[in-house]
Amino acid sequence: MYVIGIDGGGTKTKGVLANSNGEIIAETIVGASNPNSVLDADLRNEIAELFQSLKIQSGELYLKVRRVYAGMSGVGHPTARKDMKELISALVPDSINVTVNHDAITALYSGTLGNAGIVQIAGTGSITLGLGENGVLNRVGGWGYLLGEKGSGYALGSQGLEAAFLAHDGLGDTTELHQLFLDHFQVTSLPDAIQTIYRAKNLKETIAFLSKLVMKAADNGDPVAQKIIHHNAVHMAESISYLCKKMFIVGEAVPVVLTGGLFNRFDLFQDTMELVFLEKQLKVQLIKPEMEPVGGAVIAALKEEGIEIENHFSGKFSNRL
Repeated sequence: MYVIGIDGGGTKTKGVLANSNGEIIAETIVGASNPNSVLDADLRNEIAELFQSLKIQSGELYLKVRRVYAGMSGVGHPTARKDMKELISALVPDSINVTVNHDAITALYSGTLGNAGIVQIAGTGSITLGLGENGVLNRVGGWGYLLGEKGSGYALGSQGLEAAFLAHDGLGDTTELHQLFLDHFQVTSLPDAIQTIYRAKNLKETIAFLSKLVMKAADNGDPVAQKIIHHNAVHMAESISYLCKKMFIVGEAVPVVLTGGLFNRFDLFQDTMELVFLEKQLKVQLIKPEMEPVGGAVIAALKEEGIEIENHFSGKFSNRL
């Protein structure tokens, strides 16, 4: 059996055609596919290019694909999911079943191999999502950067900027972030960076990038940067804890999958998060996935076709990416 898994986001979209054993037949990367940030025509062109590339690479095997499972950002609303499903369905043979779901599901499956658990995404944006044994979903956050989105790259960058400007105004503690931002924006006075910030083509990405400087300052022992990281680590741990208590049996270890760029420096968040779990007397199994989220999309596709996922799937799949 052959399936196609898709991991679509605001920066890039990855597609993989694989068989039920986790053997990758074809793979490709195209541009952004978040319907909230991409024009309809551009969205269709990117998705069409993805399928065309997979078709060319896989040849006759493309006609044996049974299902497409697309984990996409920006499809939290039922209408958005419906529109995305219709777009994809129009680009593949009628014999292929199509499922579109939130990209947090595929991120979760990349760590649990299709089983229940919680996923904490901490990338440019953030969301905490739980999938229960009964198939019920619950979420905390993920409401967009204008509403805070703590635990994200944007949150770290935004809070870092705020702290730097407070220091500039004499209203906040002195922080290394001030100089780091001066160097980053190549200005001699922080207000000179305002025009660059507000005129940024992608404001969210521009500010989220600054999270790297916040982490750098924290590495250097800057108390302000360390406080920002602590604050966001507590928020993520409390969000995870809430879903643990709401969705799972107390006392059982809950799998918690950690994905997103911030967790490349999990060492900065780990102690704080684990302390919160300890204080709340929760057992969690923190998982850093061996495979990319697109692997979770392949798993989701196979599950919908009734295929049982073997424990060695992630190792075989990861070795091919």
